[in-house]
Amino acid sequence: MSTHIGQTIFVKGQLSASEDIQIAGRLEGDIQLNEHVLTVQPTAKLTAGVLAKSVVVQGDVLGDIVAGLNITLQNTASVSGRISAPSIAINDGANFNGRVETAFPKT
Repeated sequence: MSTHIGQTIFVKGQLSASEDIQIAGRLEGDIQLNEHVLTVQPTAKLTAGVLAKSVVVQGDVLGDIVAGLNITLQNTASVSGRISAPSIAINDGANFNGRVETAFPKT
């Protein structure tokens, strides 16, 4: 099961869920998906702290991203902040400004 937050939607506040989420719109706040996958689509603009099992970024994120499994920055991604996960992939073309930690996140 997966939830899609569309391109015209703006969310402000804390978002938590027990399912995978795909975001194409704007979000300001915090995202908590402890056991699930967050996909930040190319049209998305997030100003948020993110905690998830896995994160795939194709859009813009301003804030820290912590994943229990992995983080992937696709070639269309723009991320400014700390990224922390046991496995991190930054594809050619991705724009990243921040700090990388490849260790298990502290909870």
